[in-house]
Amino acid sequence: MASLLLLDGHSLAYRAFYALPEDMATPDGTLTNAVFGFTSMLAKILADEKPDLVGVAFDAPTKSFRHAMDPEYKAGRKKTPEEFIGQLPLIREVLATLKIPTIEIEGVEADDVIATLATQGIEKNIDVLVVTGDRDAYQLVKDPHLKVLYNLRGVSDYARYDEAGIFERTGVTPAQYPEYAALRGDPSDNLPGVPGIGEKTAAKLIATYGTVDSILAHLEELKPKQRENLAAMGDRVRLNHEMSILRRDVDCGVTASELIQGEFDAAAVKDLFESLAFRTLFPRIMDAVGERAAPGTNADGDKTLSEPTIEIELDVLKDAKSVASYLSALKDKGEPYSLEASWDGVPGRSTVLGLAVAGESATAVYLEGAWLADPEVKAALVALVGENGPPLVAHRAKELMRALNVDMRNLDRDTAVMAYVLDPSESKYRLEDLFRRYLSIDAAEQETGTLDLDGTAGVVATGQRAHNVFRLGEILAVELELKNLTSLYERFERPLVRVLALIERTGILIDQKFLNALRDELHAECDLLMRSIWQHAGREFNVNSTQQLRVVLFENLGLTPVKKTKTGPSTDADSLNKMIDLHPIIVDLLRYREVEKLRSTYADALPPLIDSDGRIHATFKQTDTTTGRISSEMPNLQNIPVRSSEGREFRRVFVAPSGSVIFTADYSQIELRVLAHLAQDPGLIDAFDRGADIHTATAAKVFGIDESKVDPDHRRFAKVVNYGLAFGMEAYGLGQRMGVPTEQAKEILDDYFSAFPNVHAFMDKTIAETKTKGYTETLFGRRRNINELASDNFRIRQMGERMALNAPIQGSAADLFKLSMIDVDKALETGGFSTRTLLSVHDEMVFEVPEVEREKVTGVIRETMQSVAELIVPLVVDVGFGPNWAEAK
Repeated sequence: MASLLLLDGHSLAYRAFYALPEDMATPDGTLTNAVFGFTSMLAKILADEKPDLVGVAFDAPTKSFRHAMDPEYKAGRKKTPEEFIGQLPLIREVLATLKIPTIEIEGVEADDVIATLATQGIEKNIDVLVVTGDRDAYQLVKDPHLKVLYNLRGVSDYARYDEAGIFERTGVTPAQYPEYAALRGDPSDNLPGVPGIGEKTAAKLIATYGTVDSILAHLEELKPKQRENLAAMGDRVRLNHEMSILRRDVDCGVTASELIQGEFDAAAVKDLFESLAFRTLFPRIMDAVGERAAPGTNADGDKTLSEPTIEIELDVLKDAKSVASYLSALKDKGEPYSLEASWDGVPGRSTVLGLAVAGESATAVYLEGAWLADPEVKAALVALVGENGPPLVAHRAKELMRALNVDMRNLDRDTAVMAYVLDPSESKYRLEDLFRRYLSIDAAEQETGTLDLDGTAGVVATGQRAHNVFRLGEILAVELELKNLTSLYERFERPLVRVLALIERTGILIDQKFLNALRDELHAECDLLMRSIWQHAGREFNVNSTQQLRVVLFENLGLTPVKKTKTGPSTDADSLNKMIDLHPIIVDLLRYREVEKLRSTYADALPPLIDSDGRIHATFKQTDTTTGRISSEMPNLQNIPVRSSEGREFRRVFVAPSGSVIFTADYSQIELRVLAHLAQDPGLIDAFDRGADIHTATAAKVFGIDESKVDPDHRRFAKVVNYGLAFGMEAYGLGQRMGVPTEQAKEILDDYFSAFPNVHAFMDKTIAETKTKGYTETLFGRRRNINELASDNFRIRQMGERMALNAPIQGSAADLFKLSMIDVDKALETGGFSTRTLLSVHDEMVFEVPEVEREKVTGVIRETMQSVAELIVPLVVDVGFGPNWAEAK
């Protein structure tokens, strides 16, 4: 079946104008924020929908027939900004160059044109999608052929509505929308509503009486105030109703089936986009509609707006005095600049061989790394990147802060972090990938290599990268605006870069003597266990080899496997636990694996990571998880074990120096508090407000018993359900965790939803909204795309539902934790404390606190963390002190 895409050009352009920075302009000063935003919308929608037919309707500059019905129609509106009006011809030029049909009819509005063409479309069995920011289009929706893609805000946030969606949004059917609008009124069109009748009341009245005329005919049945107001405004309501109905009989000069995009000249489109400085939009529009380009116009062979590289002028400074002078002049100039390093190894953990500085112009300056140790150069660099320095653009600025030992307080754009905020599903955010995606530059990233100080190779590549990083920062800033993610970046992610850099630089002290003793114990136990396993097996073999272990267990010893995999009988921990009574070798195998993991992962891995200052300086990864959580490596501190007694011993390795103590501050059940807030569930809210044990309170409601009667099994089940729901787990997964059949787990789950009905409603609503929008959002606007919900595969869709449920909860908790890290750092600095943040692990922060600051710091940190945001339930922080991490818990 053919598909028709109808766009309300004026409405969408107006949204774009207010969504993007007003200073977006071409080099000659022509404003382009509305043009860019509209064209970006167009490219995205065309790529997503792939319509057979497309048309864009605009309002005519003259008055419409509605002005004749009411001379005050749209009176009182603010005058349309000249800055917007001046961009409409450019939008039309973009559409004309792309050969996309546009329609503008005097005497009617774009809504009426769209209504007419949409009606023609469905009469010819064409699937129609109307894209607009005007709610009057709700009345057009008709299942199954006509839907509305409504612009909620900005230029990328849409909701797709069918008839059920319109009813859920308004409480009335699409056909009833004019009645609804007549009662509610529309201030933007100067259509006054009935006093005391808002959206909910209007929907209830229409549900009861059906039409405006019927409501007015039954005034005696209404409440006195409603009766009085409706009687006084009856004529106005009828006029509102008549004016709210979209015309479907406009002579548009073209029919729906004639809205065919013509063949366009790709070179002409490219030239136009170049003149508008739309660096990223040409490849996007070509990806969307490139097949419509006329043959021979470079549509397939050239989709970039620039050459693969823009040649830059590179100046290599030869001495420390020149470097210091240049850095000082750069600070005084006050213009934004970018920094890019060349490394002799792992970025952030190796020597900086050189720094390149660039800006908007195609020039760069290269500073040899040798000069960075010079006191005069270091002072100039510190001043440049300090809080009074000009805005800095960098890629992974944290690595530069760590390696250069400078405090970058002027960071404006970190391109890796910006790209992460835009799409957290990536993993590496390498420059070469970002250059290719956003700049259409296909050039290999050169992070390391031997420098050629004659002006080629590493030096030139670093200078080129610096210039491209600056350009990339500009583009990503616009993309953040387009998706309404700028505030998330500026409030959460950008300041966190500096906080994490300071944590990495500080490191945490290690008790090496205790670590060595622990390692010796584990090595000795591993050796004893291995010999015991060999004795049970009757021969020596490689205990770590799955193949050899299978032979021993299932052939030599004749044990019966409990599960099979594609490669043979399973020997995983779950299978071995089920075989534990079959042979004494199983007990030794399970213990061996536990001890061996501790030995290899921590006892042997930690010593090489200890620096010359006796501390481990882990790397904290800000762009590594889809939910916004912080992770770490070298070592992975998130996995420092806490459940087994031997595992907990490793936390004793992390100590405070003499005169200080380790202080921990840990959010109590933050995910469940977020769930209570999001679901607005009275039962959860009451438990948290009372300060009750949430799992005991949950068990009492689920099992229908008094809290004093809750036994450990009840509480354990409730805990599994609480956290299982927070992580999107369903009956099967809960059953596995509880060790009960799926049917019993489902019964417990049903009882839970009966006890906490708002949780179930929240889950249903979250999945429905995610299916509509394609992404989830946290309390603070962090997005995660859930493409799995659109899969044809049932299992993948189920996984998508679990992800959709988990992301807002875990993501909001991650946002709260990041905000607390930023605010705690600020509070400690403002208070003049010497306390330093050492670690960030899950929902816990670990600090090194001088004994003399212990009392004051406790209050400052706890109060800051608990007041970081206002939820419907209190945030609670548990604290502890000790000579080491284990004893501080």
